[in-house]
Amino acid sequence: MPPGGALGLFEQLNAHTAPTRRLPPSGATSPCRRVWQKEKPPLGCARTTDSLCPKCVPEIRKQILDGKAAHEVLLNEKVGEIKAQIIERDGQILMVKDCPKPRHFEDVMSMDPGLLQSNPGRRASRAAT
Repeated sequence: MPPGGALGLFEQLNAHTAPTRRLPPSGATSPCRRVWQKEKPPLGCARTTDSLCPKCVPEIRKQILDGKAAHEVLLNEKVGEIKAQIIERDGQILMVKDCPKPRHFEDVMSMDPGLLQSNPGRRASRAAT
């Protein structure tokens, strides 16, 4: 039974209206999706993410400051952007990334492997929606 008063009247009127077609924002190729149409990411940490190469980024910054490269390279190219894997090894959570130049990096993100299994705060906020 719907609640009484103005809220009840509003819910009854809202239940009988057909959803309107939303116009896309300027520059968009399609309309914005409604809340129920959006994909929900899985709980826990991402297993793949974007990262920056800790060697390439300082190198390009130095080239720009020395005048060997134009600053527009930062606007037009994805300098130093690489994919990274988040894995658990030896009771630690590591970010493992390989640069196109033969470089391999492993960064410790956490010493708590339970971080990959769940994220209680996010689970609670998801249940509230």
